Amino acid sequence: MAYIEKRGEAWRAQVRRKGHRTISATFDTKADAQRWATEIEGDMSRARFVDIREAEQTSVADALRRYRREITDTKKGARQESVRIDRWLEDDIAKKSLATLRSSDLAAWRDEQLKEGKAGSTVRLNLAIISHLYTIAMKEWGIQGITNPCAALRMPKPSKSRDRRPSAAELTAVIDAAAKYHRELPIIIQLAVETAMRRSELILLRREQIRGKVAYLEDTKNGERRSVPLSQKARDLIATLPTRIDGRLFEMIPNAVSNTFPKSCRDAGIVGLTFHDLRHEATSRLFEAGFNVMEVASITGHKTLAMLKRYTHLSPHDLADRMGRT
Repeated sequence: MAYIEKRGEAWRAQVRRKGHRTISATFDTKADAQRWATEIEGDMSRARFVDIREAEQTSVADALRRYRREITDTKKGARQESVRIDRWLEDDIAKKSLATLRSSDLAAWRDEQLKEGKAGSTVRLNLAIISHLYTIAMKEWGIQGITNPCAALRMPKPSKSRDRRPSAAELTAVIDAAAKYHRELPIIIQLAVETAMRRSELILLRREQIRGKVAYLEDTKNGERRSVPLSQKARDLIATLPTRIDGRLFEMIPNAVSNTFPKSCRDAGIVGLTFHDLRHEATSRLFEAGFNVMEVASITGHKTLAMLKRYTHLSPHDLADRMGRT
């Protein structure tokens, strides 16, 4: 049954029906209130009624905070995703409710980000959080009456894959410069090139994980175990490290490496080189050494050929030499 009453200058409509929660809304005119009540009663009688009050009362900001507690904190990349969530919380979009956020809002945000020079891949990663937020809100939290605003959104093209490979001279220079910041950093740089390990895999390596010529990784980015063969040079480098009481190979932590590697490059006069480029370099060297795709994938941990291709850039000069002279 619907009840219509005037409250001040507005009209309040309230609908009560057995099997449904009582809902109400306020309108400027009595006609609007009666029309709304009739539609709601009709939907309830036809079992089509969807209660969207929770969606209207839950802000994107509140949903993101819950998402961080329940979803983000369980991921291996929790720290990076949490930083992206913090940026969303500072945006005006976070003030909207789950029910009122539209694709047009995100399209405007996307265009503004690209206009400011943000990489397409960065924008895509940020939008992916919003998309998954809505998936979780609908499927796990049971919030009704919402649709994923990213579903109809045109995503920006991913950034071009990097093809930056350090020259032998650059590697020598950055290794020399790195010693200024920490005695372990030159060894870490060389091992990154020798093993193709990710930063955290290498820095958090423990001595008991190294058995003979192999490093056994239990906790990788994709969650799968991996066995990394160690070259003679890699084993010699590891042998120079003192044995630590805590069992770790290195004193440095991942963030310290991320902070000091760019400074080492700057001191060495090297532009445009990142620590992750060392993994690119190592992967390309494996191919140049004659390893096939499956062999390289088992060493680097890439799951698909597309992912492996993105990180592989063979030297065109070396390929020209292999083609022979005419």
